[in-house]
Amino acid sequence: MSAIRVAIGGAWLRRPWSEVVLPLPRFPRTSAPPAGSVPSSPPVVRPWRTAARVLVAALVMYGLLWLTGVLGILGATLVARQSQPAGVRMEGINHFVAVDDEVLRGSAPGDRGYRALARRGVTTVVDLRAEELSHRQLSAPGRAGLRLVRLPVRDGQTPTPRQVERFLATVEQAGGRVFVHCGAGVGRSGSMSAAYLVRTGQESPAGATFRNLAVGPPSLEQIYYAWHLRRDASAQPPLVVRAVSRALDAPRRLWSSW
Repeated sequence: MSAIRVAIGGAWLRRPWSEVVLPLPRFPRTSAPPAGSVPSSPPVVRPWRTAARVLVAALVMYGLLWLTGVLGILGATLVARQSQPAGVRMEGINHFVAVDDEVLRGSAPGDRGYRALARRGVTTVVDLRAEELSHRQLSAPGRAGLRLVRLPVRDGQTPTPRQVERFLATVEQAGGRVFVHCGAGVGRSGSMSAAYLVRTGQESPAGATFRNLAVGPPSLEQIYYAWHLRRDASAQPPLVVRAVSRALDAPRRLWSSW
């Protein structure tokens, strides 16, 4: 074929192949970088910035969780104090309160406090502190004529079933009143007192929990412990409760250790 028909101005004309010009395909134009310019590099990834953002987000979430837990426990303490005794200060002993006719509880006494306890008919002191104590601290009950029994429980935590059994036996064999204390006289002494009340049938778990809350704000672990006590059992809280409680209680324990 030496010619081709093409449409020009609405009329079909025959043109030889040599005169036919086909349109070239159009491609998008790309602008060339100016002479002497440096090509742009990919954005630089800075891992430390990502780590900082993650850390800040984690701290914010922890702060909100901590604030919620603290405000909840403080609110429960205020409610409990409407119907339960909050404890008093008695000759160097804070949060002093009678659990029943045979058991008293409070904070760690000094020499004057131990002598005051002896005058109230106390014969045995149960010390729940797990902290390192000096010889003078350990010998203070003996100087007041009192017998010392140690059942170490770490701050913010709860007694083991074996420790509860030993405490019950100590009260039964004391031959007088028993004073149980920890450091501040709030959490650990409250947990042991709650176990004593429930195990002896004097309180329900709810009643023992409210009595503990009224004296002072215990840890979440200690609240759970008292609430789940049974007449024939005093098991410690499950691992997840202990982990959350100790995470929430960490700032207070760090502050008290300084």
